[in-house]
Amino acid sequence: MKAHALASAWRRFWFSPVTPTNLGVARCLFFLGLALFYFPHDFSGWGSVSPALFQPIWLFDSFRIPVLSEDLLRIVQITWKVALLSSAIGFMTRPSMAISAILGTYLLGLGHNFGQTYHFDAILVLAFWILAFSRAGDAWSVDALRHAAQHRDVAGPPPNPEYHWPVQLILVAFSLVFCAAGIAKLRGSGLQWIFSNHLAILLDRVQYHISDADPVLPWSSTVARIPGAAMMMAFSTIFFESLYPIALFSRRLRPLFVLGGIFLILGIRAMMGPTFENFLLINFFWVPWDRVGYWIRARMPSRTSIYVFYDGDCGVCTSTIPVLRRLDLLNRVELLDVTRQWKAVSAEFPMLTRERCLADMHAVTSDGSVHTGFDAYHALARVLPLGWLARPILHFAAVQRLGRRLYRRVADHRSRSCKIPVATAPPAPLS
Repeated sequence: MKAHALASAWRRFWFSPVTPTNLGVARCLFFLGLALFYFPHDFSGWGSVSPALFQPIWLFDSFRIPVLSEDLLRIVQITWKVALLSSAIGFMTRPSMAISAILGTYLLGLGHNFGQTYHFDAILVLAFWILAFSRAGDAWSVDALRHAAQHRDVAGPPPNPEYHWPVQLILVAFSLVFCAAGIAKLRGSGLQWIFSNHLAILLDRVQYHISDADPVLPWSSTVARIPGAAMMMAFSTIFFESLYPIALFSRRLRPLFVLGGIFLILGIRAMMGPTFENFLLINFFWVPWDRVGYWIRARMPSRTSIYVFYDGDCGVCTSTIPVLRRLDLLNRVELLDVTRQWKAVSAEFPMLTRERCLADMHAVTSDGSVHTGFDAYHALARVLPLGWLARPILHFAAVQRLGRRLYRRVADHRSRSCKIPVATAPPAPLS
């Protein structure tokens, strides 16, 4: 009986069916953060380091991985950074994450082969490979929107264990990184790591530029001379590091340890110098993004900000509607089929004509203004959260002219009465 309960708990921990939201949002923010963090980094300098200093770590030694020339490293790092950005937006997600994993392992591993092994980015490499084997692009991605348009899929993927185990595996690895650091301190120095003046000496020593970066704040020596301050910092470090895995199992204590780990990394960067900032990006996987979304929507007033009218017998229109439903995170858009709901539409919106609505997509905002064609999409950008990112670009006159021209070309060449099965929810009644 106990064995069965343990097996059930094990399966729930790793393989509980969940929606793809948490994995998709965390993937997006994780790769976007990495793309921004590593954008100014230049790895090409390793190509000019003398081969006499090359002391390959196990990975480079076992697979005979060479140090490329500066020119080749520039090409590799550009490809990697593009793959990071592509993984963030979810365009060709699986190949992009695979390229991010392969090239990221190489580029981040280069610096470990020249006399010093760092521990700033190993967890990132593990996360790369976990995500590369996951279905992280099934939600919050360009690929998901393309799938919705192609298959007329409004609802999105159902809960699946495939969306749970990658998040759990990344968090387990992250927790073990913290735990191993705490255990190593206790194993090497015991409680003296806390009760001696060891940390005070370290705070003084960082003033001599011995780390990969200088402290952000010039307070280290001052703190080291405050009675008990260094010991309190040492105790907090051991406490949060060695007990960090509790966050995996206790929802009540999870915020304490996750926030403790975040402040620990920030404190190290501010007071001692080592650059662990990229560690912080793993914390995106702790956040229950689906519940965050429910919480926000529950507190937003329920109202329609824009009505969108489309031709339900047009293949292009019926492929666009599922995408708009996916993007309407705040439930501000009401979609109306002119073909099947014209009587109700004409009664509510007498300023519209059926012929014009069938010729072009129409949108009516809450103030009663009517927008057609490309301008209807422009009006939608004010309501859809993702559209807010595009609004600065859409204000340029050249972009508007190009958008109207492209819309006209597509609209004029579309065909009506496309016999394409539309797997959408029944049209909502007019409010």
